[in-house]
Amino acid sequence: MSDLRERRKLRTANTIRVAAVNLVHAQGLDNVTTDMISEAAGISPRTFFNYFRYKEAALLPPTPVFRQEAIDKFLQSRAKILDDLIELIVPLTQFFSENPKMFRKLFEISQTHPKLVMLKINAFHEFEEMVRRVIAKRLKLRDDAEKPILIAALVTTGIRIAMERWANDGSGTPDTEIKRTFEDIRTIFAQ
Repeated sequence: MSDLRERRKLRTANTIRVAAVNLVHAQGLDNVTTDMISEAAGISPRTFFNYFRYKEAALLPPTPVFRQEAIDKFLQSRAKILDDLIELIVPLTQFFSENPKMFRKLFEISQTHPKLVMLKINAFHEFEEMVRRVIAKRLKLRDDAEKPILIAALVTTGIRIAMERWANDGSGTPDTEIKRTFEDIRTIFAQ
């Protein structure tokens, strides 16, 4: 039952995101209200605020979360850490693969408004922290050890570059761009 409830919540949140992105892309951030987004999404303003604290929050992709079985597999693996990180991270790109036009609109919007730029930076920072913690566990190091911090920073920067390339290029998929970027990283450090 809770799985069905979670899917409904996710579907409603995504409906709100799509409405917000389409409205803001067409009319500009300053010209769109939460009431307009609610109406376009077919929900009440109260429901909007059950999902998002403010309109800009609806313009962020869902917060990525590693599945526990993926974390367990990553922690137990003895393969190269970069290969395992690709396997851990690529499933998180499914939302973008399923909504490429929306993501590209969102990317375009997020480049133009200072508050959205800051929200995007904060979202990447939170993701980097999540990656750092799982890397530290795998390496059996403290969370604040330098090696996991450096690896997580490199990985998340690579993902950001891959996603920007995908958004600007208009072809391929996020996972192919991420794999390509990680291959570039591997080649650079092999030289």
